[in-house]
Amino acid sequence: MRILVAGDSLGLPRPHRINNYNPSEKELAVAYNETYSSIVNHELFQEFQGSPFIELINRSRRFQTIKGVCQEIWDFLFFYEVDVLVLQVGIVDCWFREELDGKQMVNKEEYKLYLEKILELLSLRPNCRLIMVGICPTSLKMEGRYPGINQMINDYNAILKEKADQKTSFYIDMEAHVKSDHPYQYLLPDDHHLNKEGNKLVAQKIKAIIRGLIYSDMGVELYNKEDQLEAIKHFSHSFSIYPEYIDNLYNLLVLSYQMQEKKLFEQVAQYVQENNLEQRKSQELQDIIKTLRTE
Repeated sequence: MRILVAGDSLGLPRPHRINNYNPSEKELAVAYNETYSSIVNHELFQEFQGSPFIELINRSRRFQTIKGVCQEIWDFLFFYEVDVLVLQVGIVDCWFREELDGKQMVNKEEYKLYLEKILELLSLRPNCRLIMVGICPTSLKMEGRYPGINQMINDYNAILKEKADQKTSFYIDMEAHVKSDHPYQYLLPDDHHLNKEGNKLVAQKIKAIIRGLIYSDMGVELYNKEDQLEAIKHFSHSFSIYPEYIDNLYNLLVLSYQMQEKKLFEQVAQYVQENNLEQRKSQELQDIIKTLRTE
């Protein structure tokens, strides 16, 4: 599995004072092995030990925008031939720029259009999945200096969230974790960049999605080899790691019904009915549940 991170400076190592960095400093605020991409790469390798082989390419760039990612998307999707694309851009796009008279580098309409272009090209690689990392809110201090910036961050995140179908595209909600009134649990004192704990958090969220995908894909391979017992174990493990994955929910519902695993079937059915999944897909799953229950 080849994973590519297309991110901004949040995905890179960072000194404590980037504008006044002295090479004699012995410690970085975030070292390379503490970045979320390095953590994901190391921990997935430790877990799977080469089966499947995991390769992570970090193409994060300082001052990167979704426009910049879109300019390289052909390389990422078709020449690097990635299986998972992690998209982590937005704070550079949405920030109010004094040099632009308070405007953004990429406004909301443009941001949505660039994202739709990425998704359009992604559809030509149906086995490639997209993980979108939401923009972190900033501090109340920054909100005071740039009134309305946290609402703007929320607006841009809504664009990302709307495009997550939980089948081929997934969204990580950073607003659920980073709070403006105490941001330094996950952010550095510059009010923007991830600290060590913030990198651990993003890595944990990305890794959960990828692990869920891997175990579900393994389950499909086992099912195709007519090993239903091992297949349902892998589908169940995927569900325990990342229950929102629509394709795995479908596979688990159908196979648990076929194998007369009633307790498991009802557990998954209850999850589908109680959780706010992508609306159209959730209705499809509920229709499947209704059909299977009446057979």
